[in-house]
Amino acid sequence: MSSNHQEIEFQSEGATLRGRIYKASSPQSPLVVLAHGFSATAHMSVNAYAAGIAEAGYHVVAYDHRNFGASDGEPRYGFDQWTQVRGYSHAITHALGLDGVETAKVVVWGESMGGANVQYVAAFDSRVTGVIAHTPGCGENYVKPAADLSDFEALKAYSANGDLTEDPAAEIPVRFADLPTSEAPVMLNFEGALEYAKSYGQRSGSQWSNDVTIVVRKAPELSVPVVAAQLTVPTLYIVASDDEVAGASPAVARECFETIAAPKVWEDIDGGHFGLLHEDSALFQQTLDIDLRFLADHC
Repeated sequence: MSSNHQEIEFQSEGATLRGRIYKASSPQSPLVVLAHGFSATAHMSVNAYAAGIAEAGYHVVAYDHRNFGASDGEPRYGFDQWTQVRGYSHAITHALGLDGVETAKVVVWGESMGGANVQYVAAFDSRVTGVIAHTPGCGENYVKPAADLSDFEALKAYSANGDLTEDPAAEIPVRFADLPTSEAPVMLNFEGALEYAKSYGQRSGSQWSNDVTIVVRKAPELSVPVVAAQLTVPTLYIVASDDEVAGASPAVARECFETIAAPKVWEDIDGGHFGLLHEDSALFQQTLDIDLRFLADHC
């Protein structure tokens, strides 16, 4: 896999976000922008996917969301979904402004909660021409979008004009996995999450924390069913049929997928929610190959 990258930093909502870029030999090659899920960092599997995609000849950006990893922002380890959605667009803007990147093809890649985020980005940012969503967090229950699109229009308006400097409605402390780091409730209390936290979260250089603060905004509630029905770009869903995360229900993902009125690919895998993120596994390579096939065919 490619190791030829440059470190980058860019501004997003008043904070400096940091990551890396791999530049393709052709300026016109598509750009793929990757970021991590709920509380991970780019050093936890995302950089490995980025290197594999770059090896196939794409411009690739991988970075840490605001408040996480190498990026700045407060509260530290604060999961703020609206700022993460905006962050993808700022990453795109930065990459397209760099020498040697001259493309009209932009693909956003995300896993878990990031697999939801990329669908929001594609729905709100007209520069996006493709979506890759691994084990996407489409929700625990499917809620049918409003027939008059009022829910989508409210989300789109907040994406464009919402004030993210306002004090949040709430800040909720949680733990990612069942590690003895605080007394906060555990979000993902199953063996696969604990194993991933120990193997990747606690490895050297991860800049990860098990303790997370969920930032709740005074804003319309983000909903994958609402935006999926409005996607107009090729979209890949890789879904674990045995996903343990309630908010990444395969059944809900299927309902969302069926409403996408654009070229789309559904791939079933096993291994639970975190199996594909183990970099030395056959499942990691399988899903990387699926990504590359989708990119070659649709992007």
